[in-house]
Amino acid sequence: MPNSVLDTLDYQIVRELQEDGRRAFREIARNVNVPEATVRTRVKRLQDLGILQILAFTNPSKLGQAKLALLFVEVDPQDHDRTVDNLGRWSEVSYLSTILGGADLCVQVLCRDDEGLFALRQRIRALPGVHEVRMMHEVKVHKIRFTLPPAEAETE
Repeated sequence: MPNSVLDTLDYQIVRELQEDGRRAFREIARNVNVPEATVRTRVKRLQDLGILQILAFTNPSKLGQAKLALLFVEVDPQDHDRTVDNLGRWSEVSYLSTILGGADLCVQVLCRDDEGLFALRQRIRALPGVHEVRMMHEVKVHKIRFTLPPAEAETE
């Protein structure tokens, strides 16, 4: 998605929502000095374009016995898209990205316990075209936040 789809107002609205995803459109409108209807329309457009999702993050370390892990998956090039589509539908997968380097995919998963984590790893290993799955157990999350990088004017 090219950056030209977003203008300054879009970025301002997104930044407001990044501070508090439950912030009322009325408050955002006051903060960015536009009518509330404009904010509502812009947010809907950003959501329809797949640029913006408003959701709740949980802290996995506060979920008791839940196990959080990063898996690095090597997959045949011809099976890449099918593997992404498949993993993207699994409820245990919370983050999925294509990466460059020692693996093809980075998959963050949350399972109930060690047995669930092992079973999930085995399911991934059994997918067509998967060569290797390396796992790193995450013991504590210190920060989880995806934000827009500062605008050029903000870094000067």
